Amino acid sequence: MRALIAAVFLCASLATAAAQPASPSSSAPRSTAAARKATAAGRSECVLSVGLCVIVPASWQRLGDVFDDLGFVVAEPHPGIDTASWPQLTIAAIDVPPQKNGNAASLDSLVEIVLAPDGSFTSVETLQRTHLILNGSNAEIVRVLLHDEAGNAGATEAIALIEGDDGLVYSIALRCAPGEFTRLEAVFQKTIRSWRIKPPAPQSAKQPTAPTKPTQDSTKK
Repeated sequence: MRALIAAVFLCASLATAAAQPASPSSSAPRSTAAARKATAAGRSECVLSVGLCVIVPASWQRLGDVFDDLGFVVAEPHPGIDTASWPQLTIAAIDVPPQKNGNAASLDSLVEIVLAPDGSFTSVETLQRTHLILNGSNAEIVRVLLHDEAGNAGATEAIALIEGDDGLVYSIALRCAPGEFTRLEAVFQKTIRSWRIKPPAPQSAKQPTAPTKPTQDSTKK
């Protein structure tokens, strides 16, 4: 379970490219007005297999599905830079197995799992941890700074874990360079507060086929 949760928390890259943390100087900072405009314009994106939908910035690109179609990644385009280094939002549904005592895993226990160093980062510095209600469901938000072996800050991660139905936990995570988080925090906040479950579209009932009236020739013996 730790491997799955940690993979979501660290915003694992698509199978086609290994995610590398973007350095603060890898992209030119955008103006505050431009950031507000990008935040205001949004579109709906969904994990179709479970109906989990969120609002993401309209200008961000969907890079593809992850976690066996239980999640997807969208990223802010930065021309001339590898897509793996773009600021990313990873939205996923996690099927959390029950604990040994049969009880459902708590959000606190899941947070402790994701706070453990894993992957290419050797230490995790917790910056903020908050309990709140998001659209009527219990949620916990954690923001951390990830350090590499040399002790350098490689990336900032902010993740919201939201209690879902049927043992599911919904994860919404932002991954970016430390110097980009202040600009992108509004994007993260808007996305986590927009989450919803979209019921599957009802299938139209098939109309009964009227029996074919036999022709006069077909009734002749």
